[in-house]
Amino acid sequence: MFSTQERLKRKTPAGGINRRAYLCLLVDEYYETSNLEAQQQVTANLANFAYDPINWTFLREAKAHELFYDIVQQSTGSVVDRLLLLHAIVGLANISLDPAIAEFIERSNGYDQLRALLEKYQTDCEIVCNALTCYSFLLNDTSTDQLKKDKGLLVRWMSATSARVQPTVGTMFRLTRTFRETDVKQFVALTGDSNPIHVSTTNDCERKEQLFVNGAFLNGVIAGIIGSNFPGFVVTTQKFRFPNRCQLDKEVQFSVTVEEMRKIVTVSYESKQSDRVVFEGIAKLFAVRK
Repeated sequence: MFSTQERLKRKTPAGGINRRAYLCLLVDEYYETSNLEAQQQVTANLANFAYDPINWTFLREAKAHELFYDIVQQSTGSVVDRLLLLHAIVGLANISLDPAIAEFIERSNGYDQLRALLEKYQTDCEIVCNALTCYSFLLNDTSTDQLKKDKGLLVRWMSATSARVQPTVGTMFRLTRTFRETDVKQFVALTGDSNPIHVSTTNDCERKEQLFVNGAFLNGVIAGIIGSNFPGFVVTTQKFRFPNRCQLDKEVQFSVTVEEMRKIVTVSYESKQSDRVVFEGIAKLFAVRK
């Protein structure tokens, strides 16, 4: 739901910092810190703010669009943390509907950067979809020449995102999600795993900060990635471990990588939170139906 000026005033406490100043502080924090987790939190917050048009002027004044664009630009020429890049392209796609920011992107060779991004990350569905969205938002009545130039590439990329990726050795499937307390409670209701290390029956904030996600819940997300990308296959064996706890309300990056494609398919998988591995393992798959 989009906000209004009246709603912003109601949400800002007396004597509290206003939205414009807060966004400027976020952008400054990104450039001043060398901590990756802090940068990820900043870009995630900025991308969320970019969803609501009421924030676009504030984001523009804070130069958040330049931060997003810098990350995208860096990613096409060097290695950039995937989560930073995902936040940046999501934020850029959201905010590119602002005419002044669209003009900035076009002036900065944005079409070329988006093409390079699509070529480099063509197997990463989340990044490709958001890059295509950003590209489409930039199109206007004067974009005929640009469309003619990129028509073949756009058709190929759009076809690739709508078709199922055919796994080969090295193919990686990714998913990002954040577990909330309500998610864990639903999981507990389904499984009966009411271990107090996962759920709290009090409103003690300190106690809630100590809770962590059920290991079986993490395994279930991995199973979902495997099942949706290997239709007709069943998991025959698994070996896994949980080297660190998975906290609530922080993003988790899941990845499944194809290691071997034979009659028995071998995949490795990993779940990371703030650069810490919280779940990893290997699974073997067998096709019962093609």
